[in-house]
Amino acid sequence: MANFCQSVLSQLDAGKEHNGTQSITESSTNNSCDPRASCAASSLAMFFMITFTLLLCLFGFVGNGTVIWLLAFRIKRNHFTTYVLNLSFADFGVLTAVVAIDLNWVVCKSHFELLRSLFYTGFLFTYSASQLLLTVISIGRFVCIFFPIWYRFHKHKHLSVIVCTAIWILAFVTSGIHITLWLTGKYCNLSSYQFLVIALLCTLLMSLSTVTLSWKIYLKPHECKRGKLIMAILLTLLFFLLLAIPMDAVQYLNLFHKNPYLLEYAFICASLNSTINPAIYFLVGRKKSHHSRERIKSILENVLKEEGDSKGE
Repeated sequence: MANFCQSVLSQLDAGKEHNGTQSITESSTNNSCDPRASCAASSLAMFFMITFTLLLCLFGFVGNGTVIWLLAFRIKRNHFTTYVLNLSFADFGVLTAVVAIDLNWVVCKSHFELLRSLFYTGFLFTYSASQLLLTVISIGRFVCIFFPIWYRFHKHKHLSVIVCTAIWILAFVTSGIHITLWLTGKYCNLSSYQFLVIALLCTLLMSLSTVTLSWKIYLKPHECKRGKLIMAILLTLLFFLLLAIPMDAVQYLNLFHKNPYLLEYAFICASLNSTINPAIYFLVGRKKSHHSRERIKSILENVLKEEGDSKGE
């Protein structure tokens, strides 16, 4: 995401242009190579990558949309579910931005740099909010488990609403400044700072929280009640770390070596990360009964009801 908006504007189209220029060069040096075949193979590979990304996003829309509908209108919200609802909104936004970016590359034959810049800024905005929300969730669980008494008596009633609002404002302001500077022709490396702070700091905090929570739960089970909520959180954090780290690394490498295939791989990781969270909630929340035909609402409630373990939720 460092220099993200500016650097990626030409990367996806560079895949097309690069294939053509590379083929001409190769044909002049090696007559046995068919440049049209090389170009077609490259375009086909990118087409399959984009198709896979769009399919992931389709599943993600269904999963996150279901969670948003249930938590917003069917399930009574509490301190924790407010974070989950906002995380689903952020993931839905990430998927929307990725679809817009890929469809813009496939459909638009001419160069709409302003439109592309808006799509990439939207991706940066929602992805940053998603990372920050996951970080807050992981820190909140850490404090709840390691300092349960303090957490119970010092937790503000509207803390989750305040924190979520602050996260959205922060993500919006940084992304807004980024696109404003780009539009005015005064582009700077603001997005690189956003990348360093959000990607590195959040990843570090989530890694520490995941390790300590796992140690507390699995090595000292008598001190911490195992439950579906904490299992869902740990799986969410684990998959995020597995997918976000390579994605952030790819986007950082794009600063030095622009490659449309690596960029699309980053979007695949982002799409998978935003798609897998609802699946985790429903898989962890369902009962193990072979003949159980629970409603989706009951399954989600089965996961989130354990927020009361720390009580006060």
